[in-house]
Amino acid sequence: MKILLTPGPCMTSETVRQAAAGPDLNHRDPEYASLIRETKDRLLSVYPETSTDWTPYLLGGSGTLAVEAMITSCVSTGPVLVLENGYYSERIREIFEIHKIPYEALSFGWLDPWDFSAIEERLADGYEAVIATHNETTTGRLNDVAGLGGLCRSYGARCLIDAMSSFGADDIDFTNLDAVCSSGNKCLHSIPGVGFVLVKDPLREKMVAAPRRSYYMSLPMYAGDNPPLTPPVPALAALRQALRELPVGGAAARGVDYEAKAHFVRQAFAARGFRSAIPLSESSCTLSTFSLPSGFTFERWFEANAEAGFILYGCKGDLRDRFFQISNMGELTVNHLVAWISAVDQILV
Repeated sequence: MKILLTPGPCMTSETVRQAAAGPDLNHRDPEYASLIRETKDRLLSVYPETSTDWTPYLLGGSGTLAVEAMITSCVSTGPVLVLENGYYSERIREIFEIHKIPYEALSFGWLDPWDFSAIEERLADGYEAVIATHNETTTGRLNDVAGLGGLCRSYGARCLIDAMSSFGADDIDFTNLDAVCSSGNKCLHSIPGVGFVLVKDPLREKMVAAPRRSYYMSLPMYAGDNPPLTPPVPALAALRQALRELPVGGAAARGVDYEAKAHFVRQAFAARGFRSAIPLSESSCTLSTFSLPSGFTFERWFEANAEAGFILYGCKGDLRDRFFQISNMGELTVNHLVAWISAVDQILV
């Protein structure tokens, strides 16, 4: 078995895989409605702040589908300010272009944090909403969505957040957020196939009146326990099981576990001369980006680790020539990480 050190898909438990391979279940069966109700209830309990005034929408597809559904369903006429400081936040711009939704982009360097002075200056121009990525997976930078949400509120703009690689582990202040999207196959430890969007009640009510830009991705159609489209039942069963296995304390408890594992890896690699792409104090607990060892391309470094049984993650763009990524998401144990670091030492001999 290969050990996945990737930010999704991640390692899953045997019981989650068994849930996905369970008995056939038709989505018109009352048992399916029960599955959906429990999954939604548990999803809202991951963070105590979403237990009231938030509505979850489950969609069959990847996390990118959830991002696109959030944009096409939660934006009325625009314009929207898109904050970019990595590959994934830049990709959001393409969704706006494809759907011809008015937007403007405010770009920062891939290794840089947001400049709130620049954001505030742009917000003064007037925007329906701002959309941004919480954990920009390009580097693992944890962007300040609490500060962004407060700024949006003061300028009367909605705040839409892509929390793909943070939901379920990193702290999220939902106070001034209006919609958040993510996927089951990352910090929730499920299999790929289910994306979801959480929408706060005031926006949920306005969302129904917004122009419908898509059939499949229209969030209002996924309200209730039995939407009209055939869902990915095995993936939903796996997500329910993964949520059942979430530790007591939800995201906060999982975050503590992730922090300990990330600290262990970061210390080990710092001791071996590896450099972090961004300050560790600004990093998510889910993902680390390190410099490539001297004399290695990413392809060679990947192959050497894969031969030892460990799958790494490649950086995007020109960062790929200088860095690589590892994630401590999923059902990774300290023993897995110890074994990997031992393998790294053997590779570097």
